[in-house]
Amino acid sequence: MSKLRKWREITAPCLRALHLAWASSRPLAWLQTGLVGLQALVPLAALYTLKRAVDAASAAFTQLADQPVTGLGSLTLRLAHDPVGRAVAFWFVAGAGVMAVSACLRVWVAWVAEQHAMAVSDHVHRLLHQKMTEIDLAFFDNTADQDRLHFVQEQAMSRPVAVLGSVYQIFQSVIGLLGVLALISLLHPVAGLVLVLSGTPGLLLRIYRGRRYYEWRKVLAPLEREAGYFHHLLTSGDAAKEIRVYRLGEFCRQRFDGVRMRLRQARLAWRKQTLREEFGLQIWVWVVASGLLLWMTGNLLTHGITLGALVMYAQAVQRGQGLLGSLVGAIADMRQSALFLASFDELLHLPADVKAPPVPRPVPSSLVHGVVFDHVSFAYPGKERPVLDQVSFTLRVGERIALMGPNGSGKSTILKLLARLYDPDSGRILVDGVDVREFDPQAWRCRLGFLFQDYGCYQLTAAENIRLGDPISADMEIRVDVAARQAGLDECLRQWPQAIDTALGRKFQDGIEPSMGQWQRLAIARALVRQSDLLILDEPTRSLDARSLHDLQRLLAQTDAHRITLIVSHREELIAVADRVLIVAEGLVSDAETRPAGDER
Repeated sequence: MSKLRKWREITAPCLRALHLAWASSRPLAWLQTGLVGLQALVPLAALYTLKRAVDAASAAFTQLADQPVTGLGSLTLRLAHDPVGRAVAFWFVAGAGVMAVSACLRVWVAWVAEQHAMAVSDHVHRLLHQKMTEIDLAFFDNTADQDRLHFVQEQAMSRPVAVLGSVYQIFQSVIGLLGVLALISLLHPVAGLVLVLSGTPGLLLRIYRGRRYYEWRKVLAPLEREAGYFHHLLTSGDAAKEIRVYRLGEFCRQRFDGVRMRLRQARLAWRKQTLREEFGLQIWVWVVASGLLLWMTGNLLTHGITLGALVMYAQAVQRGQGLLGSLVGAIADMRQSALFLASFDELLHLPADVKAPPVPRPVPSSLVHGVVFDHVSFAYPGKERPVLDQVSFTLRVGERIALMGPNGSGKSTILKLLARLYDPDSGRILVDGVDVREFDPQAWRCRLGFLFQDYGCYQLTAAENIRLGDPISADMEIRVDVAARQAGLDECLRQWPQAIDTALGRKFQDGIEPSMGQWQRLAIARALVRQSDLLILDEPTRSLDARSLHDLQRLLAQTDAHRITLIVSHREELIAVADRVLIVAEGLVSDAETRPAGDER
C-alpha cells in the first residue's frame, strides 16, 4: 500500500502538469504530437540509408579496384552505367532527402512548439491572475504565503512550458530509442538490454536530485525575496527621493550584496555537487559505450558483420546513448517541474474563508434601515489580541458618520469588515437585518463606493482611473464626467493636454505625473462613480489642499439621503459635516455625539 501511495505521489503532479499543458490548446497539442513522432522516426531512416550507402560504396570500389580510372569524369560515367554504381548514387541521394525532411521537420516543430508554449504560458497566467483576485486578503498579510507566491512566480510560472517540452522530448526519445534498440537487437538481443540498463543509474540519480532541488529552492525563497526587495528599492522610483536625501544607496547595496553572497554560496555548493554526480555518470556511459564498440569491432574482424553494418551499429549506439540521456533528463525534468507545479496547484486550491454561501441571498436593491455591527470581535490571522472586541453600533441610511480614533485603534479594520474583505471571528454584521455572510461577497461589494488610505495610482488615462470604480457598467462616459467634477478635478482636466483622456504616469508611456493631491481626487472620483448604497472614505483629505478640502466638505454636505456615508478622518472640517461621530479606542466603539440628520453645522 505504501508503494502504491508513493507511486501516486510521484505520478499525480506529473498528470496535473500534463493536464495543464493539454488544457491550454488541444489542436496545437495534437499537431505537435504528430510532428514530433515523425521527427523521431527520421533518424532511423538516416541510419538505414547510411548503412546501405556505405555497403554499396564498399562493393563498388571493390568491383572497380582492378579497373583503372583516369579521372573524376571517368569514375562518374562508370558508376552511372554500373548497377552497383547506381545503387551508390541512389542511397546517397536518399540520405540527402532524409536530411532535407529532417531539416523541414525541425522548423515546423519549432514553430508549433513556440505557439503551444505561449498558449500554455498564457493559460497559467490566467489561472494565477484569477486566483489572486479571488483569494482572501489575509493571504497578503502572511509571510509564509508570500514566500509561496514568490516561489510560484519565480519557478512554477515557467514550469508548464518546461513540462510541455519534457513530454515531447520523452515522446520523441521513446520512439527513437525503440527503433535504435530494435536495430541493435538484430545484432544481439543482449546489446539492446545493456544499452537500456546503462541509463538506469542516471534516471534514479536525477529523480532523487530533482526532489532535493525542489526542497532546496523552497529554503532559498525568503532570501530571494529579500534580495528582490532591496533590488526594487535601488532600481524603482518608489524610494528614489529618500535614497538620495538620506544617502541610503550604500546601505541598500550592502544589504543586497550580503543576501546575494549567501545565495551565491548556496548555489555554488549545489553546482559543485551536481557536477561531481554528472562526472561519475559520464564515466559510466563511456565504459558501456566502449564495451559495445569493442564487441562490434570483434564481430567485424570475424566477418560477422559488414563494414556498413559496423558503421550503422556504431552510429546506433551513439544515438541510442544520446536518446537515452535525453529520455532520462526529460523524465527527471518533468518530475522536477511537476514538484514545482504542485506548489502552484496548492496555491490554486487554497480554500477561501470569505466566500459565498451555497445559496446566497440577493442583496437589497436599496438599503432601507442600514448596517448594524452586533457584538463583533475580530483578530487578524496569526494574532491573539483582538483588534475589535464585542463592538456594536448602527449605521443608518441617510446618515453621515465620522469614525475617529488613534492610529492602530481599528478604524480601517471596521472598513475591511464592512467590505467583507474579512469576516468577524464572532458577532454579526447585519444589512437590513440580514447577516452580510449570507450574500455573495462580490455582489455586496458592488454596492460600496470605497476610498482606501492606500488608494491605487493606475498607469492609465484619467478617465480609466475613474471608470475602474465601476468597470462593468455601461454608459459610463457621463457618470465619469460627473464624478470628476464632484471630486474637484475640473481645473486639472483643463490643464492636462488631452483633458480626461490624458495618460497618467510614465511607466509605460510619456504621460503626465499628477501630484499626490490630484491622485487622491482621482481616487475619490473612482469611489463616487459607482451608484453605491454605502460610501466609505478612509482619510480622504490626507493629500488635499484647503480648496479641495472645502470642495469635499461641500460635496459631503449634499450627500444622497438614501446613502450611508462613513468618513474616517481627524480633520475638524469633515467632522463638522457628520451627523454622528463614532470613537474607536482599545477595540471598542462609542458614540461621541448625536445630531439630527440634515443638520449641516
